Amino acid sequence: MLTDLQKELTGFYDRLFCAPEFGLDGRPSAGFGNLGYFTPATPDLNTACEQLMDVLMARITRRDGLILDVACGIGGSTKCLTKIFSPAAIHGINISARQIELCRTRVPEAHFHVMTAEKMEFPDRMFDVVISVEAAMHFKGRREFLLEAMRVLKPGGEIVVADMPFSSQPSAFTSVLGGQELYPTLDSYRSLWESCGVQDVEIEDVSGPVWRGFCAHVRNTAFRDLIASVTDGGTFQERLHFAEKMNALPSLAYVIVKGRKGQRGASSHGDR
Repeated sequence: MLTDLQKELTGFYDRLFCAPEFGLDGRPSAGFGNLGYFTPATPDLNTACEQLMDVLMARITRRDGLILDVACGIGGSTKCLTKIFSPAAIHGINISARQIELCRTRVPEAHFHVMTAEKMEFPDRMFDVVISVEAAMHFKGRREFLLEAMRVLKPGGEIVVADMPFSSQPSAFTSVLGGQELYPTLDSYRSLWESCGVQDVEIEDVSGPVWRGFCAHVRNTAFRDLIASVTDGGTFQERLHFAEKMNALPSLAYVIVKGRKGQRGASSHGDR
């Protein structure tokens, strides 16, 4: 049973992600709904999103066993995981049945489930790796997600998450970003992870190539499309306003977090 917030999130992202013309930069998406990782040579958002996945996957040392993609969107991230894992070894979860159907079309050999991140239906110690890309800011809350991740991971299993912890409540995009759990510093955010039993926590600030890179990309493509007469002045202003609101979000940073479950294998709330 979804909460009212989860229903609102599902409705918003179904309308956004499942539209045939969906693309955060005015270009059709290849199944991604994240900000991407930009370098000076990055030509478009789809490439940036693949690069973000490459950066995340480089933090995974395992290349065997089962991997869980938490909040898998419409399957772009899951498809990237097939670079290092067999499709049959990949499981993805999402609270949207509509998005899950698109995932099954995009990666038919993988396993997809309609399921919440905060209360998973998998048995204990099932997965070798848990990954989540740009979704934890929607979980209510992160603690429940991390405790569940520790439960379903095998002893020694790895977790890699791309996240944007907030230091104050955002005034933009409140329908999907309202009611944030707040963290005054990255140290307090780290403490959350450690209190959930995650060991060897590493937090990397990649705000420049990701968050700021995305905002610059949206602005640049808006100007380029206007000059090329691809879009009109109204669409141009809408994209600039969108980039400004994204850039002004009160996030501590865009971070990549890596950790592992201890070899003893007990989750912080006990084996079940």
